[in-house]
Amino acid sequence: MNGAMENKNDKQQIGKPVKLSRTEKHDRLFEMIHALAGKEFTGYLKVNFSQGGIARIEKFEEIALGREALKE
Repeated sequence: MNGAMENKNDKQQIGKPVKLSRTEKHDRLFEMIHALAGKEFTGYLKVNFSQGGIARIEKFEEIALGREALKE
């Protein structure tokens, strides 16, 4: 019975966001940066910190017009 109760508490409940630790937030940020670099991301990331931890991440993507012509 305890196993089922723990699994229910680990999952995101409706209306309640999942609270991530600082380490988890940093890991997700690094994963996102690596994924964007692999896709030739054109733009910038804005990372807001609050008391030493990541508070919010915003992604601003620019449209590169004529990139197809440059690759040829």
